[in-house]
Amino acid sequence: MTAAETDLWVPTVNQIVMASQRAILAALDMNLLLAQRTLQAEHADDLSNDDPDGPGPPHLALTQSILIMSATLRELIASYYAVIDSMLGDA
Repeated sequence: MTAAETDLWVPTVNQIVMASQRAILAALDMNLLLAQRTLQAEHADDLSNDDPDGPGPPHLALTQSILIMSATLRELIASYYAVIDSMLGDA
């Protein structure tokens, strides 16, 4: 598991007052992490036995797409936090 998969940030009250979007982004980040873990648990065997020579079942392709997109969105959320922290001097 990478740091991006485990690092969750919960804003303080003062941080929410300074930039209220932090609260909903923190909630979104948590939900994305839970979705990733749930899909990984549900399809653990399928994800570990991925055959590069043959097409996989449609649900597995969609699972992999969701995992990739949610990881990307979590990275963007982390970048947004960093920018807001930098702008407001909260770092």
